[in-house]
Amino acid sequence: MQRVNLALAAALAAGIALRVVLLVLPPLYVTDVHYYDAQAVGYLTRGIDPYGATYSVPAALATAGATNVFAYLPGVFAFIGPAAAWDSTLGLVLCDVVIAAALLLMAKGKSRVFSAAYLLFPPTILFSTWFMNNSLVSLAFLSAAVLLEAKGRPRIASPLWGLALAASQEAWLVLPFYAYHSARRRRYEEILIAIAIVAAVTVPFIFWNPSAFAYDTIIFQFTRHPVSLLSTGPFGTTINPSLQGILLLLGTSAPLAIRGAVAAAALVLTLRWQRRSLASLLLASTLFAIAALFLLTGELFWSYLELPFLTFLFWATMRRNELGQSTEGAFNP
Repeated sequence: MQRVNLALAAALAAGIALRVVLLVLPPLYVTDVHYYDAQAVGYLTRGIDPYGATYSVPAALATAGATNVFAYLPGVFAFIGPAAAWDSTLGLVLCDVVIAAALLLMAKGKSRVFSAAYLLFPPTILFSTWFMNNSLVSLAFLSAAVLLEAKGRPRIASPLWGLALAASQEAWLVLPFYAYHSARRRRYEEILIAIAIVAAVTVPFIFWNPSAFAYDTIIFQFTRHPVSLLSTGPFGTTINPSLQGILLLLGTSAPLAIRGAVAAAALVLTLRWQRRSLASLLLASTLFAIAALFLLTGELFWSYLELPFLTFLFWATMRRNELGQSTEGAFNP
């Protein structure tokens, strides 16, 4: 057991050290997120609405039609804002540490390995340093909320659910499962608290410029041009593993209405399958998130998959905890 603990500690330290090294070294790649984050924080500190403002991004990195688009929810400023004085990636690395800590505190025995797996998984290292995935802010809040839920403190967790929802549109894929989980326990006040937190963070920006906020955070995502399964971008050949990407390769496409209807059917099926446990919430939301991202995105960036990857790791941690206490081993989330 002592050797296991030492190996785990070494893995966790290595995961953090690799991130620090990448922060210090000159980046091989710099994505457009760096420019959007830095300029958005600059606009905000000068009292200018970051939604609808004009952004300057190198032509090789710029997304078509996104020169006036800050596509992230305002909750991201919770971490990238304070870190912007030096480098906003500091906040995202801190998010990684929060996520790994939540996995570790939730784990028992051998399930602690999932925390190390998260920190050592190459994409999670890159998405918090060079490639920058702003949804990490939401995932950090989500991780803390799941930990508190697992520890039997749902009322303390509910504001964190709200902050997660206020920081990333992708987190809304988990909302139906959280709402269903709470409603089945008649804990309606927790849902209301989470929604109140979302409103407190987003409403000031909505009133600041309603049309710009709606376009940047919602409409733009569904109007951007889809990309084929295989394409050439600023970082070489890229793979777009979405339905639209596959269909474009075949010379056709599917209207958003049809893809949305299929996603809605997937939501109904996974909600009907969901049981009363937190583990079931995590597994159901993992399955639905993968289906929704595959169906709805025109360009499925690999960073989008961090949400289902994380919810799966939390489910696997809980499942491993259960197996460690029982010899049954039956699949019953």
